[in-house]
Amino acid sequence: MRFKKRSYFYTIVLILICTPAHAAEVLTELGVEVRAYTKPGPPETHNGKLALSLQPEFTQQLEAQNLYLRFEPFFRLDQFDEERNHADIRELKALKVYDNWEIEGGIGQVFWGVAEGNHLVDIINQTDFLEGIDGEDKLGQPLLRFSRIFDQTSLSGFILPGFRERQFLGEESRFALPFPIDSENAQYESDKEDEHVDYALRYSGYAGLIDYGLSWFEGTARNPLFQPSATEPGVIVPFYEQIQRVGLDVQYTVDAWLWKLEAIRQSSELPSFSAYVGGLEYTFYNLHDGAYDLGMLIEHNYDSRGDPLTVFYQNDLFVAARFAFTDADSSAILAGAFIDLDDDSQIFRVEASKRIFGDATISLEAQVFSNTAKTNINSVFRDNDFLKLDLAWYF
Repeated sequence: MRFKKRSYFYTIVLILICTPAHAAEVLTELGVEVRAYTKPGPPETHNGKLALSLQPEFTQQLEAQNLYLRFEPFFRLDQFDEERNHADIRELKALKVYDNWEIEGGIGQVFWGVAEGNHLVDIINQTDFLEGIDGEDKLGQPLLRFSRIFDQTSLSGFILPGFRERQFLGEESRFALPFPIDSENAQYESDKEDEHVDYALRYSGYAGLIDYGLSWFEGTARNPLFQPSATEPGVIVPFYEQIQRVGLDVQYTVDAWLWKLEAIRQSSELPSFSAYVGGLEYTFYNLHDGAYDLGMLIEHNYDSRGDPLTVFYQNDLFVAARFAFTDADSSAILAGAFIDLDDDSQIFRVEASKRIFGDATISLEAQVFSNTAKTNINSVFRDNDFLKLDLAWYF
């Protein structure tokens, strides 16, 4: 979509420029990513590469006016894959507070959900597929949010004036899909295409030991369907349908236990379906004389469509262990696996991070595809076991 068509984009930029410079806080993240693959890929791909990222964060707080401003762009430069080179505005927004009301406008990121392995109810932002296939990175979404804050609950309404198409990795990427995709000619169910205005509501709060959220979304699906191109044989075109989705997320906290549930019901011109992810986490505190806490997680994922070739989590178990060390460097390790209960396909993942030199962080990530069935959607990635090292400097 074209940000230049959004008048509020210029309004927020003007506010940022005109606000006194001494009121601004700036934090910049400069990242270096080194990635190596354990198996050879297609001839045009590389078994190792280097990538750089830059993510400045500008914030201003005008407390007298109860106005809060935020600007967070993102830039990525990849050594070999030009398709992965991209820039995005993660956030560029203003937040105004009136007593029990909040009004937010601009480009933002909104996260919903409580599960660890699969963020099922999260729908506002488009996935940044160029950054990774795990769904953790999101594109900025143009939005207006109106929230009414009550004692233990809040009600938020969202107007989403514009849609961000998903971008796909190029042929030189190890995680490219096994067919050419014509993203430039994406098709839409709505005649307004990427100019369609979407809407969402969320009611959230807590009652005793329970945190909950009930959400509703109507608009363009963030996950595209794929259909053959009408003009180019063998080429696939993304298709974005119109959907209605109701979501529920609940977390119950008692002592060292966390009980979690996310569930959705989605309707469209296609058959409706339901999905959920539910599970628990138990934490052992102060192990080895207080050296670390150990959290044990288990979550079950279910999707009523039941097709492992098109659905990632149709009947999958996620098990993991989380080590949170009590050192001054915020060291942490998360090791887990997705196990398909129908065909026994497995994905193992380890993530570790540690602060170094006071103003830098080193992160390690490893992922292994094991026993992947040909009828499983992850079979297209089964030769992409990798080890990734990230260094991030903050200044």
